Amino acid sequence: MVAEHIPEKSYAEQWNIGDLTEQVHKIFDVELPLSDWAAEEGIGEEEIHERLIKATDETAAKKAAEVGPQVMRQVERGVLLQTLDGLWREHLVTLEHLRQVVGLRGYGQRDPLNEYKGESFTLFEQMLARLRQTVSGQLMHIELTPNEASPLDNAE
Repeated sequence: MVAEHIPEKSYAEQWNIGDLTEQVHKIFDVELPLSDWAAEEGIGEEEIHERLIKATDETAAKKAAEVGPQVMRQVERGVLLQTLDGLWREHLVTLEHLRQVVGLRGYGQRDPLNEYKGESFTLFEQMLARLRQTVSGQLMHIELTPNEASPLDNAE
């Protein structure tokens, strides 16, 4: 995500901090001083990326501490499996479409099998990136409340 808005080896004037801030807020539901970080003298895209990871990890750790690590792992597992299921189904449909289209490349003196292998691997990498981003975003937006003892437990 950072690489999309802050190209490697680019000048600070070329960075798109506004859109990065908006995307970070939309996905991770955190307000970070990205403009202030970008204004610092001598800061690079890697430093901003590390700070972003650290800030989001701290936010996730706070959420996990509120509800307990066991509950958080169950929620993470459920979100991951549900998201993976949906993305995998989409991926299989995309591969089927690619299989139908790639045969035409034989007319262009290209090996359809090699074309399919290359493009399917790229599609798989894109699916994994979407999985990471989607799961992270969903986990950051989930509002969990600590499980309190029910009144029935107190009556016994």
